[in-house]
Amino acid sequence: MSLWKKEEKVESLVLKHLEKVIESLGYFQDGLEAYLNGEDSVTVESIALSTHRAESRADDIRREVEATLIGGALLAPSRKDILEVIEMVDRLANAGEAVLNYLLLQNVQIPTSLVPILRQIAAKTAEITVEVQTSLRLLFENMAGVLPHTKAIEIKESEVDHLEREAIRQVFAMELGLAEKLQLRGVILALVEISDRAEDVSDRIDIMVAQRKL
Repeated sequence: MSLWKKEEKVESLVLKHLEKVIESLGYFQDGLEAYLNGEDSVTVESIALSTHRAESRADDIRREVEATLIGGALLAPSRKDILEVIEMVDRLANAGEAVLNYLLLQNVQIPTSLVPILRQIAAKTAEITVEVQTSLRLLFENMAGVLPHTKAIEIKESEVDHLEREAIRQVFAMELGLAEKLQLRGVILALVEISDRAEDVSDRIDIMVAQRKL
């Protein structure tokens, strides 16, 4: 059963927004891998531009959802829920774009020894992204199936936290200047921000499900 009956337009727009956020995060993953592979800046900047374009389109759709809701679609409590969750989802794309901007604008030099754990974090982040996508779709299509996926987000986010601590430990064990270490720590923190924001989405979805079971 759909969460909001006869509100197909809102549901369609929310899922369309989700698709653009997922597209943006896909470009982010490609851009990060290209950067870690040492590809030229023109290539990475081109991918970053695609990330930005998808994120901008997601923003356009988010504003369309907001206009539709302000126009009276859904009851007030549901409007608030949708506005909150779509804003949280939107921040995922922002976080992915921010990582590439950080790397490119600061021309960060990634030590070879740090690349494997950054790839692990990126891979785990991609898994979390899939769970977010599934959770939000099920919120509309089959609410009873949501919780295993939000639980998976929580578990995977904890795994990212562990990788984050290990990556930072590795950085500060390197024979680098303090400025370089802090710059690399900034890369790690920017990268894990995506999973942190995904957990926020998960928590909000759990609340929405719980409220509708009362």
